[in-house]
Amino acid sequence: MSKAVFVLSLSTAVLAASTAYLARELYLRDSVEAAATIAVVEAASGAASLHASSATTASGNAVDAHTPASLPATSAAAQPRVVATAPDSSKRDAQTDAAAGFARQLLARYDDANQRPVLLEEQRTVIRRQYEKLKDQLKLNDSTFEQLVSLLAEEQLELQAHWARCAVDSECDPRNQRSPNIDHTQEYQAMLGAEGAEAFTQFRNSISERDTVVQLRGRLPDSSFLPEAQAEKLIGALAEERKSYSQEAAERGAKPIGWGTNLGMLMYTEDSGLPEQYVVEASQYSQRLRTRAASILTPTQLAAFAQMQDELLAQFTANQRPPSRQNKTSLVRSS
Repeated sequence: MSKAVFVLSLSTAVLAASTAYLARELYLRDSVEAAATIAVVEAASGAASLHASSATTASGNAVDAHTPASLPATSAAAQPRVVATAPDSSKRDAQTDAAAGFARQLLARYDDANQRPVLLEEQRTVIRRQYEKLKDQLKLNDSTFEQLVSLLAEEQLELQAHWARCAVDSECDPRNQRSPNIDHTQEYQAMLGAEGAEAFTQFRNSISERDTVVQLRGRLPDSSFLPEAQAEKLIGALAEERKSYSQEAAERGAKPIGWGTNLGMLMYTEDSGLPEQYVVEASQYSQRLRTRAASILTPTQLAAFAQMQDELLAQFTANQRPPSRQNKTSLVRSS
């Protein structure tokens, strides 16, 4: 199997499994885009791996950045144009309807005694691929690894079902919905040991960045192959930048939000409530990622990474600009 085919297959599986979780998060942000994709799946404690999607990889979902996820970056040679306009309520309603439709389909399978095991196995398949490297890192035997995979799959599916039940209930306000109390810390420690559990947590919290690197490797020619050590250094730098951004935002009383696709994750704050400001902040965040990557990647590798960021930012910008208004509102070039 060629490298390109393998990467495409892997990213497709990851996106498919993550859709529901991201849909839940996006719904919580009151800006759901059902059946959309994003890159990163986080479990309740802020981990698992999703960033996700089932339909297209061209649109993304927003998630609360307080959970370790991974969601984008930007910075473009040419600053994006943004529309100065208020959010489109009709688009928001359409997104909510789409999310409810997806939620009903998920619940129909979840509540079916014959289909739930199938859903769990779909989750396990994705998680096995995402955590294979952790298995090697911790030298886990097959039995222990399968226990870990099953625990993560059950956790993820429970989160998805919890989100879905609120999405189909007209009386449920997703903004006030509390996540189910799922804490498997003791199980992870018993299974992996103290050091292993810590390594697992760190690995889990960088899943988004790891998915981004998978995409990057798939775009590079053999002559610019990204070695394992270099890849891990990039993953660490991108994850560190996301964490720093969230901490900086929290220190000034702002709430960081993540938005991403299989290409990566972008961060911004929800405080202004203005789409054009979101684009400016996401672009600034992307530039931070590019700057960090420039100290790690070769010129050819960096060019591929920058292209991914450009595409991600273009998707984010389009997501913030309802098509019906793009030609009716004056455009303002961000600074």
